[in-house]
Amino acid sequence: MKSPFPGMDPYLEARWSDVHPKLIVYLAETIQAALPSDLRARAEERLLLETLANAPLNRYQSDVALLQTRRRFEEPPAGAALATVEPFSIEFSDAPEIDRFLQIIDLTNKNRVITAIEVLSPWNKSAGRLNKDYRRKLKDYGRAEVSVVEIDLLRSSRRHLEVNEENVPPERSSPYLACLRRSWCPTLWQGYPISLRSPLPAIPIPLRENEPQVWVALQPLIERVYVSGGHDDIDYTKPAKPPLKGKGAKWADDLLKSAGKR
Repeated sequence: MKSPFPGMDPYLEARWSDVHPKLIVYLAETIQAALPSDLRARAEERLLLETLANAPLNRYQSDVALLQTRRRFEEPPAGAALATVEPFSIEFSDAPEIDRFLQIIDLTNKNRVITAIEVLSPWNKSAGRLNKDYRRKLKDYGRAEVSVVEIDLLRSSRRHLEVNEENVPPERSSPYLACLRRSWCPTLWQGYPISLRSPLPAIPIPLRENEPQVWVALQPLIERVYVSGGHDDIDYTKPAKPPLKGKGAKWADDLLKSAGKR
């Protein structure tokens, strides 16, 4: 079953831990099919561990994580006249964030990265060390002459990103945004506003300078994510998270009512 929304489904934002990795994989598949024979689209990931507010950020690439279990529950002393019961344990911990992204590499140039595609997650956009690390990564891309495509399908504030709300002309303001910086124009970002009310657009993926760019249609990919993730179980009678506001909320309410979801 398809989403009732014509473009990005705002209810998917609350399920980003499932949406994000699927979207990265589907982007890689789609881009790879359109690339010249000497280029490859590869999905990458790394663990981001943030322990203390002022501690340095540790970066690890991990295939398997091994956790040391604590010692078994200790029995009371022998002969003690106590009624006992074996406890069960519940451990709560903050799982490390996983930085997932897509790179296009040039096989003819020692596997040099020529383009990076970043699908933003909440930690990219929120204040803190992880946001600063992401901003540093963008600067590293610039120094290495790597083109960047940034896809933002989250309605949270962009104030901590390089291209923020103040950089977007008021008449082009939109809930979602894709941004593009070509390696041969490192001071120029191009923005592609993405409306809530329309299908997601196709966006360009730059390759090498003087080489035709690849266009990727986002709408079929987000529809594939919706189906493969089984997101037809979304309860549309409840507000989206974060909630829609103003005219967008009224439009979504009317849309969901007409689709029989409310």
